[in-house]
Formats: sequence, structure tokens, C-alpha cells
Amino acid sequence: MLLPKTRLDRLVQIRERTEDGALSNLARARQALGRAQERLAGAVAQAHADHRDPGDSAFWVVEEAAHGRALQVARAARQDLSRAAAGEAAARQGYAEARRQAESARRIADRKRAEIVKGLAKVEARRLDELGTLAFNRARASGT
Repeated sequence: MLLPKTRLDRLVQIRERTEDGALSNLARARQALGRAQERLAGAVAQAHADHRDPGDSAFWVVEEAAHGRALQVARAARQDLSRAAAGEAAARQGYAEARRQAESARRIADRKRAEIVKGLAKVEARRLDELGTLAFNRARASGT
């Protein structure tokens, strides 16, 4: 059976498009979070690495400076990770809200569609009753 169209169908389409956009934003935010986690893991591993040779202490100053830079990179990566996590949380919340609104619009449209179908069924039943009454009256009139 073909479902009747309602004026709410356009709203449902808009809400579903918004939901799809929010889902795409969430996917991008999760990718950014994953990249930030990988950068942090790499930066922490680099900061934990000790490249000083026990035999030549002349390069220790250079290695200490490199270690300081590695710690700065790790701090920056940690900050990037916290920003990415906040962005992912905001995107998740935006998707949840868009999904809730789309689901609400779908339920309302479905309810309206059910009302229309019920009304059409009622009209059809009334017409069939009228036809039955007319046929009965015709048969009764022709029988007497």
C-alpha cells in the first residue's frame, strides 16, 4: 500500500539531512581524536627515549635540548588531544540532538500518516455501508 504524503515529510527530510551532517561531523571529530592520540603517543615515546651515549658527554647538552623540545611537543600534543576530545564530545552531543529531533519528526509524521490512513479507511467503510444499504433497498424494492 502506498503511504500518503504529509506536509511533515519535508521537515523529516530536512531533519534527516541535518542528522546526516551531524554524523559526518562526528566521524571527522573521531578521526581527529584518533590522530591526536597517535601524535601524543609518538611524542610521549620520543620524550621517553634517551639517546645519550655513555662514552661521549659532549653531546649531552644537545640531547638535553632535544629532550626539552620533545617534552614541549608532548605537552602540545596533550593539549591538541584535549581539544580534539572536547570537539568530539561536542560533535557527539550535536549528533545526539540531531538524531533526537529527526526521530521526533519521523514519529510525528508517522502518527499523522496513521491518522490519514485511518480516516481514509473510515471513509471507505462509510461508502461501502452506503452501497450495501442502496443494494439492499434496491433488492427489497424490486422484490415487492
